[in-house]
Amino acid sequence: MVGQVYLGRYETIRLLGQGGMGRVFLARHLELDEPVVVKVMHDHIAADPVFRERFGREMEMMSRFKHPHAVLFYDASLDDPQGPCIVMEFLAGVGLDKLLAKNGRFTPARLRRYVAQLCDVLQAAHDAGVVHRDLKPANLMILDPDTPHEKLKVMDFGLAQMAEQKTGGPTEYAVGTPGYMPPEQVRGEEVDHRGDLYSVGAIIYQLLSGKMPFPGATPMEVLLAQATDGPITFASIGLGDAIPPAVEEVIRKALSLEPGDRQQSAREFHEDYEAALVSAYQSKPEPAEEDAPAAPPPTAPTVAGRTAVAASASGPRAALPTADAVDLNATVEHLEAYMPEQIATYKLKGFVEEVGGKIVQSVPGMVKVQLKVNSKALKGAGKSSLFSWLGLGPKYGLIDLELHMRKQEDAKKQSVLQITVVMRPANGSPAPTNNPEWDSRCALLCQVLKGYLMSSG
Repeated sequence: MVGQVYLGRYETIRLLGQGGMGRVFLARHLELDEPVVVKVMHDHIAADPVFRERFGREMEMMSRFKHPHAVLFYDASLDDPQGPCIVMEFLAGVGLDKLLAKNGRFTPARLRRYVAQLCDVLQAAHDAGVVHRDLKPANLMILDPDTPHEKLKVMDFGLAQMAEQKTGGPTEYAVGTPGYMPPEQVRGEEVDHRGDLYSVGAIIYQLLSGKMPFPGATPMEVLLAQATDGPITFASIGLGDAIPPAVEEVIRKALSLEPGDRQQSAREFHEDYEAALVSAYQSKPEPAEEDAPAAPPPTAPTVAGRTAVAASASGPRAALPTADAVDLNATVEHLEAYMPEQIATYKLKGFVEEVGGKIVQSVPGMVKVQLKVNSKALKGAGKSSLFSWLGLGPKYGLIDLELHMRKQEDAKKQSVLQITVVMRPANGSPAPTNNPEWDSRCALLCQVLKGYLMSSG
């Protein structure tokens, strides 16, 4: 089948692998000369009337669902002369199963980015009515593995639901992998988004320990272990000191036998995991920061006859700049994050450590950071990469970054953290005006912050 052209424009180059649904090929888009992935399904699967009915519905849904951490869907057909196929984005990355085999296991802190990115895309998918149903490390691709720029992508959204065959008992299910399948799926019951959360718990357990939470080679053996023993404790496999009890508790909750006993959303799982890390590590002493002079209180500029809110702490809690009180000498962006302020501050510290910055001040409601930047960026020159902008040029300048945080409730009565990001040169000069380079840098900086805080603009 190598060399065949699907849908008149995708030519297969080589076989990448095969599974229960069919074979997977690396292919080339003949018009754009770009690599893609073509999944060619078995004829007997594509001929099933139930599958065909689900196929159209799921492909329409997947064509609308786009997320930075989901593999893009391009095209599909059940009636192509060369065979039924699905065309998707090609990723030059490594499967998380292979990365785990290489590393053996990961630390809880090392998994923070994976958990954040995975929960981010799952929350978006579940909000759109899409449930994966076959999450496992082999379906998670890692781009730039083992670097500070790792990016997780979820593969095969929608495929498991299309292939699901409700023609018999639990052992006749066509999809799902023993160990990652929620108990209700093994029992042949309806599976909703909380089934994905069970799979997340099993994946994180395996990434932390290198082992599966329940022994068993078949779905029924795993189900028996789920119903009788509960997950194997980390202490029993010699990892009691390596994995904090609070982290283990989050995972055990996700692996609950009944969906109602688990976290009820991907966002909740992420918040629980972050809170567990904070509680586990906040008692440890922070690395000593370099001695720096205390930041003097800035002069509040006057805007249209009124005093703008000073972008620093004032009293026990920093004031949050509002739309009618903005420092014209700064560039201001607004974000939202579904997490407590303590966790947002903890995640911000991780960002600062990664880019080599320094936290100058941290009080309830406000964190002030100083970043070393290529001084050319302040004048409208420089590269487009954030990490090339942050401290990699021959001459350096400093930028002050302030996050002002205030807890509110959204329309659904969910707790949301309103964040105002204030950016300005640290030498006291106003933020550059009519400078597209400065504007693009600030936008890029906020984009990265949104990724760290799993937030929205």
